[in-house]
Amino acid sequence: MRPSGVGAITSAVIDVLQADAGVIALVPPERIANEIPTGTARPYLVVEVETETDDDTTGLGGVDAVVSVTAVSQYRGSYEIGQIASAVRAALDAVPLTVEGFSNTPPADCTYAQALGEIREDVAGVTVRRRPLWFRVRAL
Repeated sequence: MRPSGVGAITSAVIDVLQADAGVIALVPPERIANEIPTGTARPYLVVEVETETDDDTTGLGGVDAVVSVTAVSQYRGSYEIGQIASAVRAALDAVPLTVEGFSNTPPADCTYAQALGEIREDVAGVTVRRRPLWFRVRAL
């Protein structure tokens, strides 16, 4: 049995987002992480592996994971969060990933699964919008 791919998959997704011109035009690379410190300016992206299951159909000890990329904005209205979500989807959907600790032959595949609706909440008197996008990542 192989070790968990959570950290390696999270890092691979963050690397792609931080290198994508469309994404970083909207969200600075330093605001794309698996955990954002309190007080970080918005917008930002949070990348997390929601689920990970063994996928050993080829005998290579692979994993099948669901990764969420949550866009967070305080822009008035839904324009900015929609732009960010579109850029994230364009950067990740059907993009091969290099995931450390896996054979990467073939490269891990990342496919868009779904987006949840916009979540609005009041944070210290400011309306904050969140939009989670889910991707499926299969790494061998």
